[in-house]
Amino acid sequence: MSSKIKRAGVVGAGVMGATIAAQLANVGIETLLLDIVPRELTDEDRKKGLTEESKAFRNKLASQGLETALKSRPASFYISDYAKRVEVGNLEDDLDRLREVDWIIEVVVERLDIKQQVFEKLESVLEPGTIITSNTSGISAAAMSEGRSETFRRHFAITHFFNPPRYMKLLEIVGCEDTLPEVLDTLAETCERVVGKGVVWAKDTPNFIANRIGTFSMLYGIRTMLDMGLSIEAVDKLTGPVIGHPKSASFRTADLVGLDTLLHVAENVYEGAPDDEKRGMFRPPELLQKMLERKLLGEKTGQGFYKKSKDEKSKRVILSIDPQSLEYTPQEKVKLASLEAAQNVSGTGGKIKALFFADDKAGEFTFRQTAETLIYSANRIPEIADDIVNVDNAMKWGFAWKLGPFEAWDALGVAKSVEKMKAAGYEIPGWVAEMLEQGNDAFYKMENGKSLYYDPASRSYKEVPVKPGVIYLPALKDRDMTVAGNKGATLVDLGDGVACLEFHTKMNAMGDDIVSMVYKSADIVAKDFDGLVIANHGTNFSAGANLPLVLFTAQEEEWDDLEWMIKTFQDAFMKLKYLDKPVVAAPAGMALGGGCEICLASDRVRFAAETYMGLVEVGVGLIPAGGGTKELYLRNTEHLFEVPRGGLYPKQIELMPYIARAFETIAMAKVATSGPEAVKIGYLRPTDKMTVNRDLQIADAKKTVIAMNMEGYQPPMYRDEIRVAGENSFAMIKLGLWTMHESGFITDHDVTVSTKVGYVLCGGEVLPDTVVSEQYLLDLEREAFLSLCGDPKTQMRIQHMLQTGKPLRN
Repeated sequence: MSSKIKRAGVVGAGVMGATIAAQLANVGIETLLLDIVPRELTDEDRKKGLTEESKAFRNKLASQGLETALKSRPASFYISDYAKRVEVGNLEDDLDRLREVDWIIEVVVERLDIKQQVFEKLESVLEPGTIITSNTSGISAAAMSEGRSETFRRHFAITHFFNPPRYMKLLEIVGCEDTLPEVLDTLAETCERVVGKGVVWAKDTPNFIANRIGTFSMLYGIRTMLDMGLSIEAVDKLTGPVIGHPKSASFRTADLVGLDTLLHVAENVYEGAPDDEKRGMFRPPELLQKMLERKLLGEKTGQGFYKKSKDEKSKRVILSIDPQSLEYTPQEKVKLASLEAAQNVSGTGGKIKALFFADDKAGEFTFRQTAETLIYSANRIPEIADDIVNVDNAMKWGFAWKLGPFEAWDALGVAKSVEKMKAAGYEIPGWVAEMLEQGNDAFYKMENGKSLYYDPASRSYKEVPVKPGVIYLPALKDRDMTVAGNKGATLVDLGDGVACLEFHTKMNAMGDDIVSMVYKSADIVAKDFDGLVIANHGTNFSAGANLPLVLFTAQEEEWDDLEWMIKTFQDAFMKLKYLDKPVVAAPAGMALGGGCEICLASDRVRFAAETYMGLVEVGVGLIPAGGGTKELYLRNTEHLFEVPRGGLYPKQIELMPYIARAFETIAMAKVATSGPEAVKIGYLRPTDKMTVNRDLQIADAKKTVIAMNMEGYQPPMYRDEIRVAGENSFAMIKLGLWTMHESGFITDHDVTVSTKVGYVLCGGEVLPDTVVSEQYLLDLEREAFLSLCGDPKTQMRIQHMLQTGKPLRN
């Protein structure tokens, strides 16, 4: 059996199958997507001249699945070009082609009889060593493999992707009794390192880990809502971001998933887990039964717990269902004292704790639902998983909880929360009570720089498994590997001569603290290290400059201070660019404005697949002034100045098409929706490489630094002979802006801002082919930025962004 999966086959081209195929294609795995042949020709097929023998007809369902994945929003493919890695076919004509693949994934309807029929067909073409898995969300591996050959069973497992596969980190792997260890190892290695998933090891029980606990928590919350007479919107406020859950909270999530799907999952537990002490909770309450009868299923039917509508002024509104009457009414404004208080507490754990111990209705609801969820989770060990780590990871990666159940319990204070649960009449799981009796008051703890978890089986603490290639900065800091730091950033020793500059401000916005640490880190690395990585574990690499500080300084008209700030910003990034040691940035999440510019200043970028990069300053009426405008010009034109033997001299090459590309990118504030798209737009170079699993990104960036040194790293030469297009090209840009303004496409202020962008990109109003330096272009950036800061309309746009989080639409 090959340990490297290069080709895969996906059987079933529905939404899940097609988007799994898309993610495999995203990471370079050539994929064959198959579905059944349609039963008969439609009138539309006949109009196209298709017959039952036409390939287009026979591959129709697979083609439709691929097309749906291409059109999906959020996008299933990193870039649309990757869809070329998916080939479509059907199970009659192309079944034999599955002999060519290393991994077959079954993604057909959730019915055991149909899956068994498919597996019987697939076994006829199963080559020795080929792995076969099911994407079932809850059907038993033992039941699906029953009656199959020993070879099939030894190479069979469940790989449960969560929807949408590109964005949801969780992958539950479930083996059956006969599954070979090397099969599970290959799946885990491929899914973690190549496909980018977070693997949890689940047992062959109904709905595995995440859906078992998540469904219980949701159904219990609905019953508690009905019992307490709370509204739909009140419960969503209490079960959303305030407790570290997604904005979709409970009922918006149910609408997205579909009520029929939710109840199918619940029924699976009810039928498959007769010994579950909370089995009755998985029987749907009357509210859900009535909604099911009325087809109020959520987004798929246009109405569920919420419904989009229009008011008397034809303005779009979202109504919520009244649990008693099942009528849709305007959403009520939720006012709960402890909820408002909790929202002002720092940290997710602090917010949960504030609500859990509150005395009002919000506190009662949070206490009841949280207590039940925590106790239920503890009672599932070792039934659904061997340890608390797999349970916590499943809920964080599959349901996007910031804290898993046992992490949340630690945040509450295990002893204190158990005391309150006992007083309310709850029965505490035996192993939790025993842990407390032993004098252990937390499920997790740090010891000698290592993270430990409590293991009920051994009644002791064990080290949290750390995958090879994972670097966790807090653990290094606990081992006294901090080199220098301040409130905004820290320089950490990664070992092997490589240091890491970590940001840790809110949204990792760049202010004085981060800029001063850039200077300090560059000096330290130049003297004591072989290279620098710029990375952090934040949700976002950096949301850009500290806009409140910029706005305040501009409103106070402290122009000298503001110019000094921007000059310091520019100089810091130039210091990184020309450092005599390799610098590798490792962005993930948002890398906007200054976050993008520090990547542009780095020698290489080891980007996460989910990197959303852009120079977005135009959105608030400014231009990129940390070197971003200058760098984008250089990246779009640098290849023009490498004169081939016998080729044209640089000054004979027309610059305008390349300036236009950079201008469009900046003036439209383009943001890449993936790392590969950032390469395509031009923020990143083809030599910059992707890490799909963010857990491995810092280690990969460190390896890049080491490799660059092994290759004989030489810092770039300072650019003091840059040819710019000058006044003629600038006039063309101004003409284009005038045309767009006259046609009503852009506003007066858009013209003002975009003119500044064009001015810098063209090198100002100088003669064509004037030669300038990088510092000259930086001075133009700074001058433009400062002049725009004094514009009242720019200040208004910055204020709007700070208040709403969205750019002002003129």
